[in-house]
Amino acid sequence: MYRHTVTVYDRSYEKIGTIKDGLNPADFGLVQYDFSVKGGPVECAFSHNGKYAWVSNYSISGGDSTQFIHPGCDNCSGTGKYDSSFIYKINAITQKIEAVIQVGAVPKYVATSPDDKWVLVTNWSSGDLSIIDANKCLEVKRIKLGTFPRGIVVDHSSRYAYATVMGSTKLARIDLTDFSTSFIHDIGKGPRHLCISPDDKWLYLTLNSENKIARINLSTWGVEKLKVGNQPRSMTLSKDGKYLYLVNYNDNTFSKISASTFEVLAITKTKTHPIGITYDDQKKEVWVACYSGFLQVFKDSLVPMEEEIKIDGSIQIDQLALDGSAKPSVAQLSEVKNAVIDTIDVEDELVSVMQESNSSREMLPIRRMYLDFGKTFDFKKVMVEQVVSEVITEETTKTIAKDSQYLDHSKEFLVIVGSFGEPNNALNMIGIMADKGISADHFKHPSKALNYVYVYAADSLADAQSWATSNVPGDVEYWVMHQ
Repeated sequence: MYRHTVTVYDRSYEKIGTIKDGLNPADFGLVQYDFSVKGGPVECAFSHNGKYAWVSNYSISGGDSTQFIHPGCDNCSGTGKYDSSFIYKINAITQKIEAVIQVGAVPKYVATSPDDKWVLVTNWSSGDLSIIDANKCLEVKRIKLGTFPRGIVVDHSSRYAYATVMGSTKLARIDLTDFSTSFIHDIGKGPRHLCISPDDKWLYLTLNSENKIARINLSTWGVEKLKVGNQPRSMTLSKDGKYLYLVNYNDNTFSKISASTFEVLAITKTKTHPIGITYDDQKKEVWVACYSGFLQVFKDSLVPMEEEIKIDGSIQIDQLALDGSAKPSVAQLSEVKNAVIDTIDVEDELVSVMQESNSSREMLPIRRMYLDFGKTFDFKKVMVEQVVSEVITEETTKTIAKDSQYLDHSKEFLVIVGSFGEPNNALNMIGIMADKGISADHFKHPSKALNYVYVYAADSLADAQSWATSNVPGDVEYWVMHQ
C-alpha cells in the first residue's frame, strides 16, 4: 500500500514480480480521469480459475486540485463524503493490469464467487458493497450495509454472499440472484473476517473487539464463540475444512483451530502485528503478512503424516533459517504445550478503545499504538518542509507558530497522526487537526517516500503517551514513533 506496488512470490519463496499501481484511468475506459494516478493496494482475491487477481486500492491520488482531494481513512464514514477508489484486475500470468473498475470510498476486502461471475468489494468509508460483473468489468450494484463493512465470503453454490459490518454487531446476507439483502443481528462486537465450510453448513468469523471467533450454524443461526488471542483479524480455512488459521494482531501470534471440535490446537509467534494470512494446501504451509514489513512462511508440523502431500517425491518438512532478509522465512508451527509466548512489553502494546456514539451504535475500536522503528532512519537527516497549502488558513498558521515548542522534530519521540504518500494529503491532515484545535507539522521520510504528520514531540515515551492520551481526540488514530 505505502510503496504503491503489488509483489508476486512463488512457492519457492522467490519474488518473481513487482506490479506498480500507477496508471492513467482513461486508458482503461474511465475517460473522466485522463491523468496519471497512484493507488494504494490493500487486499487481493484470485478468480477461482486462477487467471486473475482482483486488487483493492485504499485510495487514489493524482490529478489537479479538484480531483481526489477527499480521501477516506480508517475513521471516516459517510456516503458521498469521500473520494471513490478503484479495483484493479491483474492478469496472474502476464502480471499486467487489464481493467480498472471504479467502486466506493476506501475499498478493502475483495471476494470472488466460485462461478467467477461476480467480484464483491466492501467499501469501508462509504459503508456499502460493490458488486462487479467479472466478465464486463463493470460495477452493476451498490448495496448499503452500514458503518465499516469488512469481510466477505460467498457460498460454494455462488448463491449467497455474507459480509461483516465491523462498526456494528451484524452480518449481511446478499442473495446474488436478485441482490436482496437481509441482516443477522447480535453476532458479536467488531465482526471482521469470514470463512465458510466446504459443505456450506458453518460460517466462521473473527470478532476483533471481543478477542474471540464465532461459529454460526447456517441452518439454525445458532452462534458459538471461542476465545482466542488479542484482536483476531484475518483468517483462512484449509481446503478440506478441518482447520482454521487466524492472526492475533496485538499478540504477535497466529492460532490454529480445529473446525470440528472448535478448540485452539496451536499458537505460534510471528513478527510484529500479523495482519494477513493464507494457507497453501499443496505444501501445508501458512503464509503470514505482518504490518511491520515481514512476510513469513510456517510449516504446519501438526498435520498428520497421512495428510502430507509429497512434492517431487519428498515431503517438504525442512526448516529454513530466519535470515532477516526480505525473503520469506519458514519456521515450524508450535504446539500449544510447547509454545513460548513472550510477554508483550507495554511499549509495544496496541490498545483498543471501544467508543460509542450518543446512540447505541457501536463504533470501530480506535487504534492506539507504539511502534519502535529502531534505527531505520535518523531524524537529523529528515527535511522538515514548509507548510504551504490552500487548506491551511491563517488561523491555522498562527496555531502552529504558537505551539511550535511541541513540534521539535529533533526530539526522540513523536506522536504521529498519519502517514501519506502524497504531500497534499499530509497538508490536508494538518488542516483537519487545526480544525480540532491541535497544532501539527509534517516531515518527509528520507527513504520511504512517506510524509508523516505529527502533533507532539517529546524526549520520553511516557511524556508522548501522556500528552497523546490527554490531547488527541478519540476519533483520531495515532501512534508514537521512536527514532
